[in-house]
Amino acid sequence: MTQSSGIEFGKSTVPVSSSVSAAASSSSDVLLNNFQLKKKSYRVLLHGQRLVWERMQRPTKSAQNSNQTVKTPLPEPASAVEQQLGHSLEHNYGEHSHILHMDDIISVCRGDTKQQSLQPPQHLALEPLPEDVKPTAQFLTINYAERLTKSKSDCNRWQLRRITFYNSDPYIVRQWELQLRLRLESSPAGGQRVRRLLVFINPYGGRKAGAQTYERQVRPLFQLAGIDATCITTQRANQIRDILLTHDLSCYDAVCCVGGDGTVAEVINGLVFRRMRELGLDMQRPAYIPRPSLPVAVIPAGSTDTIVYSMHGTADVPTAAIHVLLGQRRGLDVCSVSNSRTLLRFCASVLSYGYLGDVAAESEQYRWMGTKRYEYSGVKAFISNRGYDAELHLLEEPLEPETPQSPVSVCSEPPSVCYANCARCSIASSLQEQRSSLFPTENEDEDEDAGQQELGSSRKEHTHVKLQPSVAFNHELQLSASETALLRPHPRPSSLSLQPGAASYGSDLSLRSGEQWKIIRGNFFMICGANITCACSRSPNGISRYSHLGDGCLDLILVRKTTLLNNLRFLLSTAGKGGDIRNLPFVEVYRTRKFNFRTLTASQENCSISGSCQPITQSVGDGVNSEYSSWNCDGEVVTDLDVTMSSHCQLIDVFMRGPHSYSKPQKVGVRTPTTPASSSDNVYSRKACHPVVLTELLLIFHLIVPSHSAASKISGTPTNEMNEPNN
Repeated sequence: MTQSSGIEFGKSTVPVSSSVSAAASSSSDVLLNNFQLKKKSYRVLLHGQRLVWERMQRPTKSAQNSNQTVKTPLPEPASAVEQQLGHSLEHNYGEHSHILHMDDIISVCRGDTKQQSLQPPQHLALEPLPEDVKPTAQFLTINYAERLTKSKSDCNRWQLRRITFYNSDPYIVRQWELQLRLRLESSPAGGQRVRRLLVFINPYGGRKAGAQTYERQVRPLFQLAGIDATCITTQRANQIRDILLTHDLSCYDAVCCVGGDGTVAEVINGLVFRRMRELGLDMQRPAYIPRPSLPVAVIPAGSTDTIVYSMHGTADVPTAAIHVLLGQRRGLDVCSVSNSRTLLRFCASVLSYGYLGDVAAESEQYRWMGTKRYEYSGVKAFISNRGYDAELHLLEEPLEPETPQSPVSVCSEPPSVCYANCARCSIASSLQEQRSSLFPTENEDEDEDAGQQELGSSRKEHTHVKLQPSVAFNHELQLSASETALLRPHPRPSSLSLQPGAASYGSDLSLRSGEQWKIIRGNFFMICGANITCACSRSPNGISRYSHLGDGCLDLILVRKTTLLNNLRFLLSTAGKGGDIRNLPFVEVYRTRKFNFRTLTASQENCSISGSCQPITQSVGDGVNSEYSSWNCDGEVVTDLDVTMSSHCQLIDVFMRGPHSYSKPQKVGVRTPTTPASSSDNVYSRKACHPVVLTELLLIFHLIVPSHSAASKISGTPTNEMNEPNN
């Protein structure tokens, strides 16, 4: 294989300031060379943050006679405004060009042979070769991630791909490797990539395959990206929380958990309570809820993995691991659960009372049945059809359309579904950053009284300017009035100080400016506070399809006590892809930021039964009280009868881009974005509910009990499966 080519350097028309670093200035260089890919000649271009390769066309007869070579012209240089806005330049390349963005590249390796270039990189830092050492590598392998955009059923699944270029000139290969690595580090996503990771493995969650899942599917990917992972296999319940509270985590860039929803909740609780301890806050009655400094990575290894499914649109293990490698993060809402005296815990998915709480509590009597106990307890609780009297104080948002929506009164504007590049969550993130800039920093070493006064003054100052960004965003993105009302800036629930000597913590019903409380009383079959959609493979829409990942709100779902037939209709609506529980007359769905629950028959002394909060792995008693139910909070049984649930907007960062909607592939030459511009591009359309067999439907009861921490280490044989693109 012989090939000769030179490196062509050119500067874009965008002026570069002299104060910009060398890494930033090199990103404006253009590299253009001829490489061989699978023994075919390709023209490869490195332009900005994009790598483009296209097979060289054979010269026509007229070109041969004139000794000319047919080449595809380079795209026109982008203006400064287009580069700042990040506008795509794909339409300027040839229609047969393969375009790869730097944010999707995982690693770059070179070697003397193709097999050597496929090995994980030994040195991630850019180290120039000594002058007396000449480069010898002629192969350059680029490992990158690609989403299956053409698959209707798996459009959210990502896979690892690799492409190997050959050039006979080792200096060209060396220059390309340096430029690719330099642009990876200088890109916004490259600066957030993980280098040292703390991994917790729960080997007893779900099918008890957490250790094998990590060894076979996750560890090879981490090694390929050069991530230094420290693994801890859990041995007991709450071990993750104890480690996060007591050990030094300064050397780690992120925390990863391999397990089910219960493991994820334990990590989030540990990080938030650790941050509270670092700031000297009262862990039982904190003045505000601080934001943890470490992001969280989630690898699914549980029964349903509703948190991962809601974040990525799939529970595929390589997809979750690839998002960790790419480093892009997004804020996730977390809800605090408290009673009248103290803060109990934080909820990441759903807090449910009634039916799902009964299943979680009753299943403890049948632990000898294994995972089948959930199905048995679910059928038993479904047939018993118990109802519970309750009173809820709901904090409604002003100007929000009246909910619940029945078939008679349906809002003219369909509610939006949370996807990647969600406009609702993006606005909430922007407002969150603006609010954080107005509040004093959490690391200031001042006494608590002075801190409370500063928080109050900042909140007053914030009320004068908080409405302006909302209007600007609404004008630019053309949001509906309901979305604008839901996303209006409001004081952070985590930053509201407690009144000294208050008799009740968490259930303070005092009204603030522009807020109103709605009281709902009745007999309910089930009450759910959904922080996310709670979707899974058996329930693709989840129990709350329109819940967003980072808008600072939760969905309160009230299912009235009714007949078994109506309960079956409710389950069919949650399991079918076209069902909508908002259309059921006995179901009420409210969008709120905070609600308070209490029973109508319980006395003040009996508001907490047997100690407020117990892990689900422990026994909760000899039986379940027929008059009162229990709360199922991320797989943990909470027995309080006076509970307040508050949403904290994007309290923690997780590695995700968000789920995608399927877009039908268009003809060659017509390019469309792979992700929607906003959630308004993906509105819900009503379809006929698919028939579901009752036995298959009852399998969704696994959603109520995530996997739990426990363990013994299980060995596995690591494998690495990667495919090359078909060019």
